[in-house]
Amino acid sequence: MAKTHILFVANDVLGWATYARQLEAALRMRDDLRATVLHRAPPRIAMQLARRHADGALGRALRPFDPIAMHEGMLGRDIRAAIARHRPDIIHVAAHWPAGAVTGGDIPVTLALDTTRPALTRDLPLPGWSAAEIETEATLCRKAAHLFPMSHWAADSLREDFGIGMDRITIQPPSLDPAQWPPPAGGAVNAVPQILFVGNNLLRKGAYRLADWVGGPLSGRCHLHIVSGDSAPPPKGPHVTCHGPLSHAQLMQELLPRMDLFCLPTRLDMSPFVLVEAAAAGLPVVSSALGGIPDLVEDGVTGRLVAPEDDAGFVAALSALLEDPALRARMGETARARAAQRFDGRRNFDALIDRLIALGQPGKVAA
Repeated sequence: MAKTHILFVANDVLGWATYARQLEAALRMRDDLRATVLHRAPPRIAMQLARRHADGALGRALRPFDPIAMHEGMLGRDIRAAIARHRPDIIHVAAHWPAGAVTGGDIPVTLALDTTRPALTRDLPLPGWSAAEIETEATLCRKAAHLFPMSHWAADSLREDFGIGMDRITIQPPSLDPAQWPPPAGGAVNAVPQILFVGNNLLRKGAYRLADWVGGPLSGRCHLHIVSGDSAPPPKGPHVTCHGPLSHAQLMQELLPRMDLFCLPTRLDMSPFVLVEAAAAGLPVVSSALGGIPDLVEDGVTGRLVAPEDDAGFVAALSALLEDPALRARMGETARARAAQRFDGRRNFDALIDRLIALGQPGKVAA
């Protein structure tokens, strides 16, 4: 039997760029398939007109177009050209909205996604997607041969809001090849516990709030490190070290192993990949309880989850970890063990690829 030819439409934007690197590497390791990877970042000018999850009311008024619908037209020409040129057996699209370019045909299409529009509208502090925009997404997902949501939160929405059966859904959490894992964090080796924040939107992800806590109620008990490529001015003060943007290798091999805990008091996130990296380093995490984050941080086991707007709750959770090195060590060790069980990129991406191969071979049912 000829090798299954997989076309992977890889979106090199935000956290999906990390997903793209991981899956492409896994595809290249396999000799039982053919793989074509279409790396793409939609034109910036065009995407200024596309609605986004994080838009406020004004942003949504100024961006009138649904990105799924935009890909049915000019924005999806490169995808349709790649399909016509390569004639793959199966197409995998991550994230899901560019699959609007594939409006029909006999090639099965699978989608990776970290959220749905109804889940965002219902569960996160957003202006909300319209009923028509939600139905556009629902139609796209219902047409897919298989869906790979990153969390139970997203999977539940596919099932409950779109009526898609669990036989067509496989939860694929953010995953990291063990070869890229950092050495275990040092635990209580620092005289002053070191807290790490990583995020390219300092305001939305909570860096300023965290710096205020570290310089206020937690003053003198810890030091904050911030890694960010945000152009906004970072927090300042003797309790804060700002590293700017770091390479992935620097983050993983140099900074994470020197930290004692990780904090992400985000107001809007789905399944942030950095929480997997923190777990792989053996760091306990204090993060917001929203979106798919409860799949990545077990409250009371590998860290603490707090309501996004609960400043006092964050301070209390951080205080408990700062005061108890044994608790930090225990949660960190459990986090690293859980990461090995759940976020092993080699194992998880191989399982995804196995499913794509089976779906791409007519007459063969995926296991």
